Amino acid sequence: PWLPRPARAPREPLWFGAQRFRLGSEPGGLVPPNERWSHELPLLEFEIDAQAVSWARYAEFAGDGGYDDAQWWTPEGWAWLQADSRRAPRYVEQMRQGVLVHRHGQMQRVGATQAAVHVSRHEAQAWCRWAGRRLPTEPEWELAALGGASRGFVWGDVFEWTGGSARAWPGGGDSLPGFEPLPAPGRCGVLRGASWMTRPRCKHPRARRFEPLHADALFCGFRSCAL
Repeated sequence: PWLPRPARAPREPLWFGAQRFRLGSEPGGLVPPNERWSHELPLLEFEIDAQAVSWARYAEFAGDGGYDDAQWWTPEGWAWLQADSRRAPRYVEQMRQGVLVHRHGQMQRVGATQAAVHVSRHEAQAWCRWAGRRLPTEPEWELAALGGASRGFVWGDVFEWTGGSARAWPGGGDSLPGFEPLPAPGRCGVLRGASWMTRPRCKHPRARRFEPLHADALFCGFRSCAL
């Protein structure tokens, strides 16, 4: 069944202090190749959004001419934008006076406090540059998802783009029957979390999904970190 999309009241970003963190999954059960294996690494202090960027926040970027200004885009992202004649995220027909989307043959107005969705990583990165922020790294996202719930960190509304490219963790990455092989380094970005349509038993804060940077057909969005 189609579930209603959650709307979120704005929350202040969360701050996490410098620490050591174990990234990835521990052995035990069927662990996907892209989550193998848990390893410790240092993290510097960082500030991260408590929830995914909303349509209201994203619409400010579009309204400020974000799709017309190459300074906010990577060269690859700008080339994709021009080739696709993109003026807004996929399915969006209007972003002024509210966001209007066209899905399943119908026009629908979406809530301003819902997470922006069908956003490519090119668009997520451009928004971050415009806002003077950045995408979180995978360790930052995973730490916040595991340890920030009691402080208001919310995930699971949309799959979320992170910085960096898809790669295997140290000691992992070997292919397993039933799993796709990992992409070549630099070819794909990483989505973390889950969407509001993901079955609860499939939601896992250490799960990783690899997609091309232009992918936007998924229920994908993003959150940001302070520079």
